[in-house]
Amino acid sequence: MSGFHTPNLSLNLTLIEQIPVTDNFAMSASSTPPQYPDIHVLLLEDNLAEARLLQEIFKGTVNSQFSLTHVKRLGDAITQLKSHRFDVALLDLTLPDSDGLGSLDALIQYAPDLPIVVLTSTNDDELALDAVRHGAQDYLVKRQVNLDILVRSVRYAIERKQAAVALREVNETLELRVEERTAALATANESLRQEIESRESIQNRLGLAQQAGKIGTFEWNLVTDQVTWSIELEALYGLAPGSFDNSHAQWLDTIYPEDRPKVEAELSKSRQLRQGLDLEFRIVDPDTNIQWIAIKSNIFLDRTGNPTRTIGIHMDITEKKQLEQQFLRAQRLESLGTLASGIAHDLNNILTPILSVAQLLPLRLTNIDDRSQNLLKILESSARRGADLIKQILSFARGIEGKRVCLQPHHLLIDIQKIVQQTLPKSIEIDTDIAADLWTVLGDMTQLHQVLMNLCVNARDAMPQGGTLSIQATNCSIDETFARNHLDATVGNYVAITVADTGTGIQPQLLHRIFDPFFTTKEIGKGTGLGLSAVMGIVKSHDGFLDVQSQVNQGTKFQIYIPACDTPIQPVENEPELPSGRQQLILVIDDEIAISTLIKATLETYNYRVLTANDGAQAIELYVQHRDTIDSVLIDMMMPVMDGLTTVTALHQLNPDLPVIAMSGLNSIEAVAQAERFGCRHFIAKPFTTKDLLQTLADCLA
Repeated sequence: MSGFHTPNLSLNLTLIEQIPVTDNFAMSASSTPPQYPDIHVLLLEDNLAEARLLQEIFKGTVNSQFSLTHVKRLGDAITQLKSHRFDVALLDLTLPDSDGLGSLDALIQYAPDLPIVVLTSTNDDELALDAVRHGAQDYLVKRQVNLDILVRSVRYAIERKQAAVALREVNETLELRVEERTAALATANESLRQEIESRESIQNRLGLAQQAGKIGTFEWNLVTDQVTWSIELEALYGLAPGSFDNSHAQWLDTIYPEDRPKVEAELSKSRQLRQGLDLEFRIVDPDTNIQWIAIKSNIFLDRTGNPTRTIGIHMDITEKKQLEQQFLRAQRLESLGTLASGIAHDLNNILTPILSVAQLLPLRLTNIDDRSQNLLKILESSARRGADLIKQILSFARGIEGKRVCLQPHHLLIDIQKIVQQTLPKSIEIDTDIAADLWTVLGDMTQLHQVLMNLCVNARDAMPQGGTLSIQATNCSIDETFARNHLDATVGNYVAITVADTGTGIQPQLLHRIFDPFFTTKEIGKGTGLGLSAVMGIVKSHDGFLDVQSQVNQGTKFQIYIPACDTPIQPVENEPELPSGRQQLILVIDDEIAISTLIKATLETYNYRVLTANDGAQAIELYVQHRDTIDSVLIDMMMPVMDGLTTVTALHQLNPDLPVIAMSGLNSIEAVAQAERFGCRHFIAKPFTTKDLLQTLADCLA
């Protein structure tokens, strides 16, 4: 009777029963050669009688060969295992140096692949189960062992252990292959993840690049007439993704009506000529703003040459178009500046005799009545106003910086009030509230006059059906709280001037652009877009700032803040007596006979002698005749045939020390510098007053 066996034991015993057992042992040799390899058995038994009994049982086997090695101690068994190979071990659980399942655990720990059959003197099923759980292959009760049970148990233990080892090796191999495959899959997954991340990164960068460059892509299937629009492209049109719905019909609806026929014609032409698109057109975004879009694309053909699809980009070129318009306007402005310079020269030549006559007549006509004298004053004042206006035009076209003085803005505002009351339509009511005790400001009267007139003209244009124009001025002290809310403001005293209207107002989305150069909402021919830009530039050049508030159909209010001037205005002193000559001989050269005649009359009135010439050749001839008596030359820079600078060069060849005063209707830095380079000692701009002429001549002669 055998001990505990697993359910597979019956199969194993069946296999064992088919194998004959021989009567050969290691201690008794036989002349019959074995048919099977030796089975080396390690017996751990401290009882010699029990060991001998097992040896006798093994002798009863036939056609098989068992080699039995007997040890009494667990330590001796481990020593044997170090130097010999055994196929199976028979283990008594009670040994001198070990006891119970501890002996089994120790033997398995040292030889994990060795099949072990446990031998015991008790028939304990619980112990049998524990032994099998700890790794034993079988369990035998010593006194119930016979030949068949022993042989079967040994062979079963060997086969089961071999199967377990083989299964473990297979499992290890499978686990290794699974690990290798898992590692390969992990590597592949990591590579795939990196590839996906790389492509996503490229896609993101492409999307950002398209957004930054204001570019969107599209693909048009010409066979199915389906269009694929990128998200960035629809964003260019101010639309949400999917708004074009894979068709071109809704896209065409966004095109500016005047440009739509041209775009449709270009689309048809692209198919017919089998060429890509290259066109520019305007669109209207959801906020009704007009933008410029450019399309560039390639067309792809099938093998028969028929167009199949078009792939390309849409690009926002609004800024490019604006720059082009600004460049064209700048060119026109430059041409206008050149034209203005020529006109200013001619106007100054016209105003010069008018101003001179207005100043000479009171000296010549000493007995005229008060009314006539007042008319002459009006004539002189108007001539001066015209001269200042010409200077204003030239300062804008040429960038000449105005002269800053401490002035009283009250007088300027009263003057503006008179002008607008006389010039604005009667449908516009003028409302003024100007404080009488306004502080003085440091500024240029002409430039500040330009600022206020620009604002008043804009207010007039904003009220085509009439309304109210309000002009207010007051003293204002700005504190830190106010300064923090206005970027260009600083703590201090200001004069605040307000120009308000009740007109059409400015749309909120355009309010931040009204000071941009060349930006205008007026129709073509009614505005250059330079007025408010000039206003902003002049105010900032005066260290001031401005604020604008506007509501559509409710009007606009501009508030200008100019720093107050601490220096009091000097009281007007009596005009000093004009310097007179001492009969010096002056050569006056000007192609305008009226100007040379009036200069001659003015200088003769103030004790000078005068020779006049109307061109450079005549001037040189006169100088040669009177070179010893001519004290100074007053010459116009711009004359036909032989201009002033050429004439000055010729005169200085005759007399390098000759004092020369240059005259010109162009008062510019370039004109003054050019006159100095050619040896002119002084420069006087037309139109000039009698005081300017006499003082300049006195300085030159001195």
